[in-house]
Amino acid sequence: MTRKVSEYRKGRIVYLGKRFAGVVLATVLLASLLLGGSALAQGTKSVDLQLKPIRDSGVSGTATLTNVEGGVQVKLNMRGLPEAGVEHINHFHGGGTCADVQAGNMAPVTIPLNPVVAQEDGTGSATTTIKDVTLDELFGGDQKRFILLHAKTIEGQGVPPGISCVDLPQRSGNNGFEPLPASGGFPPEVLLAIPLALFLAGTAGLVAVRRRIA
Repeated sequence: MTRKVSEYRKGRIVYLGKRFAGVVLATVLLASLLLGGSALAQGTKSVDLQLKPIRDSGVSGTATLTNVEGGVQVKLNMRGLPEAGVEHINHFHGGGTCADVQAGNMAPVTIPLNPVVAQEDGTGSATTTIKDVTLDELFGGDQKRFILLHAKTIEGQGVPPGISCVDLPQRSGNNGFEPLPASGGFPPEVLLAIPLALFLAGTAGLVAVRRRIA
């Protein structure tokens, strides 16, 4: 009888250990997905950034930045463009954020990108290769940068207002990356703390179960 109880306890512990390992693995995978949008490891080859509407323009999209031979490829895929056939200029701006644009403060243009032409369904795309630069360089340094898509250009009225924007993640002093305030999302340290907290809680629970079984 004692032997059967001992075998049952061992089997129970093995079962709980496997379940705990599964929970930890799932937690780590979830944290990796969350961190993909907010924290970028040094040496990143490609990243997707979400452009959001400026002043309720309804225009949003995705900027895909990829390290390629000789530079960085920037591909914009926009949606919600209001008028088919209109050419929308867009640029990298330096020394500010999307929040500044919302407040009416425009930072200088640093890198021009190919224009996006609106299609009948309100979508539009454009691809530009920026030569002699890497993602690490774009995200590094002390200067804040953002990508801004502008409204329809009207002759004689200067640079049109921005209608969709995204901040570039900035490298922090520890070589990690963190989103600018206007980009939204949780800070990387918060996301990293989630799996650690679950791991510690699960470990404590497993120890308690073992003591109870013993």
